[in-house]
Amino acid sequence: MRIAMIIEAWKPIWGGGQAHVFELSKKLVKNHNCKIDIYVMNLKDETGNTQQRIEGYKYENLKIIRTGKPRNFYSFKDRILWIFNVVKEIKKNHKQNNYDLIHAHANLPGIPGKILSRLLRIPLVYTIHGTNFLDLKKKNLFYFVEKLLFTTFKYDAQISVSKNILKYKNNNTPTIIPNGVSLKKFSCQSINKTGKDYFKIIFVGRLDKIKGIDILLKSLSTIKKQLLQKKVQVHLIGYGYEEKYFKELSKKLKLQNIVFFRGKIIDERLTREYCTSNLFVLPSLSEGQPLTLLEAWAAKLPVIVTDVGDNKYFVENKINGYIIPPKDTEALSKKIIETINNPNLKQLGLKGYNLINKKYTWTRVAKQTYKIYQVLS
Repeated sequence: MRIAMIIEAWKPIWGGGQAHVFELSKKLVKNHNCKIDIYVMNLKDETGNTQQRIEGYKYENLKIIRTGKPRNFYSFKDRILWIFNVVKEIKKNHKQNNYDLIHAHANLPGIPGKILSRLLRIPLVYTIHGTNFLDLKKKNLFYFVEKLLFTTFKYDAQISVSKNILKYKNNNTPTIIPNGVSLKKFSCQSINKTGKDYFKIIFVGRLDKIKGIDILLKSLSTIKKQLLQKKVQVHLIGYGYEEKYFKELSKKLKLQNIVFFRGKIIDERLTREYCTSNLFVLPSLSEGQPLTLLEAWAAKLPVIVTDVGDNKYFVENKINGYIIPPKDTEALSKKIIETINNPNLKQLGLKGYNLINKKYTWTRVAKQTYKIYQVLS
């Protein structure tokens, strides 16, 4: 089966959506004999250079195709113009060797997916990775784009990584296929943990208010003295629109000796960060089914998360982690101190690991996705 996979951002931008597409594609190629072309924006890296336009992978039937001229992902205009680039590119490649279906991921790729499905007369699968703007109910442009793409457009099949989409009136009947995680990739067996004399808390994700970073910083400021006494460090791993704002807020709250902005960290370096940490915190205001939660558990980390998205279906309070209300600085402060003082903290992380070891692997995600492909083909 030959598939055109579409997602906007790719390296140097990397997050849960990109990891999902890459890991899913690898398993579909390896386990289900699929041939997959991943179509992405042509983005510049940190040095201002673009990467190879067509990038093969170690699996012969998987490649990444960067379409159009170099563009800025954070420009809405560039993202709209890219739609025309990807439609043209896929249409051209389809003439040379027909695709059996299109699989579009996250927001805007649903638009070129719909256009191409009509033009090429092939099925379209659309995966939703989170309903952030619908959940927050802020009726801006992004809210209406999400509403149009997630609930108004009709697809041959719609997948969602979280159950959150089910609470919205929808012209589709979504199939829920949660994210997976590579236990081997996040194994800590080969990581040397010695030489660290402090308690390390990590956040991994986009530096955006929707992730609750300002709530976390304000919570830390109220327990600053206790954190210093306990030799606690909080490492924020990631980047985003509001990084400058969070750095200024951290400075204003005098958290320089506690909070460290680490920037973008991926691959083996990210594994090391998880494995040398003591606690994972995700204080989001909205989530789908966060991949970083599964990654933390793959590294056997205890977790504190907010009661948003699908977190409540994964985290059993005081059993495999802690779950608190969103936007509650006092609850977060108390839970951080409680967790640091918990002598049985490692047991929570181990129970989280046991949960994902049974149910949440990329092999399972690929198998469930391929069943949908088979029905449509």
